[in-house]
Order: sequence, then structure tokens, then C-alpha cells
Amino acid sequence: MIPPSPRTSLRLRLPLALAATALLAGCTSSPDEDDVAAAGALVEQGISQIAADIDAAARSFERALRLDPEEYLAHYNLGYLAQQADDTAEALAHYDDVLEINPEHGPTLYNSAILLEASDIEAAADRYRDAIAAQPDFAPAHMRLGFALTHLGRTAEAEAMLARGIELDPAMTAVEAPRFD
Repeated sequence: MIPPSPRTSLRLRLPLALAATALLAGCTSSPDEDDVAAAGALVEQGISQIAADIDAAARSFERALRLDPEEYLAHYNLGYLAQQADDTAEALAHYDDVLEINPEHGPTLYNSAILLEASDIEAAADRYRDAIAAQPDFAPAHMRLGFALTHLGRTAEAEAMLARGIELDPAMTAVEAPRFD
């Protein structure tokens, strides 16, 4: 048998390369319904694992993201775990991923605002406003915004936010203002 010429060989390899590229592109496309369902189940599993085994919970959330990168609750919970471990950069990265997928996720807006207080109180106040827009009856967001506004010297607006927080949840009267350094 005579080996194919380089030109013939290229003609034979080009369709194979295109087919392989198409196959690989299909692997990175949107997850199918089974992957989405499995990712959701892994998030539920991770949530149930948090109290007993944080590392196992994190692995469950990470596996969920491998199946469905748009599973914002996996990102949220990884952000929450990072926040609890005082890893602000990692927490904010996951929270930013959530907000790219679901910009009105109230818990993410609130938690990320808390993290922003240390570096940018104005950005934190804006994020609290977004959290309140997403969850108008969430008293802690009103209170934290009120405390931030007090620190910024916006007394009238701060008093309105604090009053609304207490109106929503009278137990908020016992909440002390955080220290803003």
C-alpha cells in the first residue's frame, strides 16, 4: 500500500478534526436536564452536610458546579462557606458569580454587602439597597443599611432605615451597630 500524500492526508484529517471540535464544543454547552437535576440534588446534599462536615459540603457544591456551572445556589453556598472561613476574596468571587446568574438574589446581595463594609462602605450601602429591593421585608438589610448610612453621616435616611427595620422585626431594637473602621 502506498502511503497517502501529505495533501491527501490533510483532506482526511480535516473532517476528523472538525468532528472532534464539534464534539468537544458539545461537551461544554449548556447542561442537559439530567445534569441540572443532579446538580440541584448535590446542592441539597451539600446543604444537609454543612453542619456535620463542611469539607464534604464544599465537595458537593463543587460537583454541582461541574454538572451545571449556572447552579447559583452552589456558588452561593461556596461563598457562604468562604465567608465563614474569613476568606473575603473567595466569598466575593462566588457571590459575584451568583449575581451574574441571578442579579436579584437577596441573600447574596446582603452577604456581599457585609463583606464590602470593610473596604467600601458606599458600595456596601448600594448593595444593601439592592438587597432591600430584592427582599423588601428583610429587616436585617434595613438595619445594616441604616448603620452604614449613619457612619456616612446621612442621618435622616439612616433613621428611616433603622425605623423600618425595627417595624419589620421589633427584635432588631437589640441589634448593635457594627464597627466601621
